[in-house]
Amino acid sequence: MAPLIDRFETVFEKFNLFVAICVAGSIALFATLVPLDFFLRKMGLHGLEWLNEGAEYGLYAGVFLSSAWVLYKGAHVRVDIVLTAIPAWLSARLERAVDLFGALLCLSMAYFGANGTMSSYIFGTLPDKDLQIPNWVVLAVFTASFIMLAIEFLLRFRRAGRPDHKVTTDIGF
Repeated sequence: MAPLIDRFETVFEKFNLFVAICVAGSIALFATLVPLDFFLRKMGLHGLEWLNEGAEYGLYAGVFLSSAWVLYKGAHVRVDIVLTAIPAWLSARLERAVDLFGALLCLSMAYFGANGTMSSYIFGTLPDKDLQIPNWVVLAVFTASFIMLAIEFLLRFRRAGRPDHKVTTDIGF
């Protein structure tokens, strides 16, 4: 039987893949709805007035929520010039230190996001837009994404400590 942390890592990886697929689906949906909206307006019918703001919210949520999957895949912007210029044992230690720092930074961002989320929920703030999604929902996405990033940084820290560790760059599904 696999240790609990291995099972958690597997479930977390599948969850991140599910989120990435949902984000890809939302982008495909908006790519379909934009020409439909254009067609409806040109035909003199009511368009999808909410579409522009809906796409803004969708892209915001998609970018933040899929960031842990991007980090897992190694598809984020990364500069390895320092890691290749130093000895391998030091490179591995530096990579683990950066992963730990990333986790701590993400946890602090999640803390501040949670504070903002709670304040927004208590005060019931709404944006000045046609499509009014409460601000606490938007901030909750921010908070959840940084918690997910912190988890992924900690899992990277764990994986980097293994002797069979290889940096993954298999971008895509």
